[in-house]
Amino acid sequence: MAPKTPLEGVRVLDFGWRAVAPLAVRLLAWGGAEVIRIESAVRHDGARLTAPTHPGHEGSFNASAWWNVMNSNKLSISLNLQNPKGKELALRLVPMSDIVVENFSAGTMDKLGLGYEALRQLKPDIIMASHWLTGNDGPWKYVKGHGPMAASMAGMHYLSGYDDTPPISPGSAYTDFVVNPHHSAYALLAALHFRRRTGKGQYLDLAQYESIIGTTGPTILEYTVQGKVHPRTGNRDYYHAPQGVYGCLPMEHQGKKYEHFVAVSVATDEEWRSLCGAIGQPSLAADPRFATFEARKKNEDAIDPFIAAWTKDKDAHDVMLRLQKAGVAAGVVQNPKDLLEHDPQLKARDHYREVDHPEVGKSHYDAPPFTLSETPIELKPAPMLGEHNDYVFKDILKLTDDEITQGYAEGFIA
Repeated sequence: MAPKTPLEGVRVLDFGWRAVAPLAVRLLAWGGAEVIRIESAVRHDGARLTAPTHPGHEGSFNASAWWNVMNSNKLSISLNLQNPKGKELALRLVPMSDIVVENFSAGTMDKLGLGYEALRQLKPDIIMASHWLTGNDGPWKYVKGHGPMAASMAGMHYLSGYDDTPPISPGSAYTDFVVNPHHSAYALLAALHFRRRTGKGQYLDLAQYESIIGTTGPTILEYTVQGKVHPRTGNRDYYHAPQGVYGCLPMEHQGKKYEHFVAVSVATDEEWRSLCGAIGQPSLAADPRFATFEARKKNEDAIDPFIAAWTKDKDAHDVMLRLQKAGVAAGVVQNPKDLLEHDPQLKARDHYREVDHPEVGKSHYDAPPFTLSETPIELKPAPMLGEHNDYVFKDILKLTDDEITQGYAEGFIA
């Protein structure tokens, strides 16, 4: 019989914390793997209380919109790993599982007795993935931190900003949300494929620091080959001119006004002439300061005021459509309201889906960025803390009601 989902029968123990490991195995959960979050109210994942929180549920472990979106399609059990009996139950799950993931600081899983060497004694073909900041060896092994620190160490922050200002951190922690989780998911799928062929498990050391370096590859090549340190260029580009972000009419939402921008990028002389016509300045196309790419690149500061003067009193979406119709690359710099309500591509692909959570009710979740024709994905709400204790402890570990009651009483199920 064909599987109902691509990863049916795969079980993952998710010891993840905050973002990177939980996001990596969310991709597996979307594919149908049974992902069990192992967590505790005694030492809870800080993301469970991270804003924004659903109104009226402040202080609840189950109401963080941030945590819920990152943990869709998972299960949750509450185990106090500081208690030997809690750790024992976690270890009993290992022989029944395929993958273990974690992103604690270096050495934490070993101190808990849950490191790779201990796990492979229980299940020789176990696959384990760690997502430490700098990896499990080397002189920086014990450096602690989150994604922004790794991005700074790897030079991404140095490259972000304007040429006349200090570096500006990108708005997102790229290693936590973008790079490392996807590297991890692909590596875990490859490890499953390798195990299917060879019968062997393996340990995956996914250093966030090294993941993010991959995004700065061209600038590293520029330095090693040409001896040049890539400058900060703001919104500009080596091969497009003009290229920038321009202010439009503010957007109103719930009685407040928010800045709204449109991004514009010109790649050819033909596109430049089209832009000049679209903004009502056709004479600029023949201006010797701007007639060629080289001239425009040299005089970008002089071009920007003309575009900004045209966009400032117009709706950003209208600007985008008018420029696109003229053959000029343009896009609204979207805020959450734009993404949720106005983006036609995301709407067409049903990306934001309404999911009914047992405590906070209906809210929008990110759907997978892929679709599967033969095994469609059902998006399920994130689990409440310990929501699946009965299923895991009774059906998988075969504990009796008395043993579970004892666990609550002694605090190792908590």
